[in-house]
Amino acid sequence: MATSERMARRREQRRLAILAAAREFAETEGWQAVTSRRLADAIDYTQPVIYSHFDSMDAVIDAVAVEGFAELARALADARSEASDDRGALEAASRAYLGYADAHPAMYDAMFVRGTALAFADERTEPELRAGFAELRGAVEPFADDPDTLAELLWASLHGLTLLQRSQRIPGDRDVRLRALLALIAGADSAR
Repeated sequence: MATSERMARRREQRRLAILAAAREFAETEGWQAVTSRRLADAIDYTQPVIYSHFDSMDAVIDAVAVEGFAELARALADARSEASDDRGALEAASRAYLGYADAHPAMYDAMFVRGTALAFADERTEPELRAGFAELRGAVEPFADDPDTLAELLWASLHGLTLLQRSQRIPGDRDVRLRALLALIAGADSAR
């Protein structure tokens, strides 16, 4: 293996180690615990090494978020593929979204709550972000003339349910609200 290939592989391994450490600290202690000093200690390098890979700590968090978008897209795709019909796919994708948010609150915050330099609905949008939205769009497409808008509304509703449930601002079972939301979306095709 050429020296340049070996160096590139080591560099990518360091980058992945930085992201893994950032995610671990965030999941156990919150994003405020993710500092360049702690990351450097965790990967056994100096702080300048962190900044040789990322421009800022916000860039580290954005890179972790991109990993989360890829995970979420896979979870949505898997859920949809296991459904036997359109309504089942809509419900499965919605439950997968909520389940991912519940299981990975720090990652979800990096993706959707914290400020970010990631571009949404733009030509610069990362493919991982596009993939997740495409899964939501695919889930609502059978029920809409304008699947982009309906997918945005589904996303906004699932996001709202996630944050309202997390902060305990809505009483009772979120499932009741989810079923009502899905009935509204699935009924959209009969209103055309």
